Amino acid sequence: GPKTLCNACGSRYRAGHTSMPEQDNNGKFVCGNCGRAFATIGALGGHRRFCDSGAWRCCWCECKYAECSGKGPGPGGPKTLCSACSSRYRNGHTGPPPKNEDG
Repeated sequence: GPKTLCNACGSRYRAGHTSMPEQDNNGKFVCGNCGRAFATIGALGGHRRFCDSGAWRCCWCECKYAECSGKGPGPGGPKTLCSACSSRYRNGHTGPPPKNEDG
């Protein structure tokens, strides 16, 4: 009947979803594409708009999104470098920091 769904579930239903999002053992909502967990359905919905299925890598140092503190602009456009490499790019550097034998 009317008023049987909360706002978040009603929005999901109108968008074509027929069940609740997957939850982990801690009760957090899990993204089906990349596996990241979120405390609320709203946070999961905000993440899904920009989810890249865990495939994003920095164009300079090749780190994954989970290994860095965020994304930033680079020579290839917005969100192409990790925050550390983006900071180097804004300061005039033209490539990643050099690596030695220790990595």
